[in-house]
Parts: sequence; C-alpha cells; structure tokens
Amino acid sequence: MMIMKIKDLIILMILIVVCMLFITGCNKQIFDTSYTFNKIVCNYDGIKFELNIDKWNDYEGEQLQIKSEGKTYLLSANKCYMIGE
Repeated sequence: MMIMKIKDLIILMILIVVCMLFITGCNKQIFDTSYTFNKIVCNYDGIKFELNIDKWNDYEGEQLQIKSEGKTYLLSANKCYMIGE
C-alpha cells in the first residue's frame, strides 16, 4: 500500500513538472492563444506606417516580430499598436 502511494505521488510530481515546463517554455502561448491581429500601426520619430500582419510573435519585454508580405520585422511594442479587425 505504501509503495503505491509513493508511486502515485511521484507520478503526480512528474506531471506537475511537465506542465510547468510547457507553461514557461512556450512563449506564453498557453495563455494568449486568443489574440488575433490583422494590422500593426507604428510611429517611429514622426514616421507613421502600417503593416498587414501575416504572422506575429511577442517576446519578453517589448519586442514584436511581425511577418508581413514575406518580410520579417522586429519592432518595439512601445511605438506600435496592433489592430484586430
């Protein structure tokens, strides 16, 4: 009986560790899977531009990686906002 309880406890601990690895290792995709944006508008030193978003990714801090029309842009989230239409 005691061996079975220890075995169940070990399995539970392994499952918790695996879940924590998925949560921290996936760029927060578990939490923000519902965010859909079609366009990004940026303003760099008075130069305003818009990009249509094909694919995007956010990083720790304020960096955004935007793929638009075959090109990849690394932008600051402090100078841009994203629109979901």
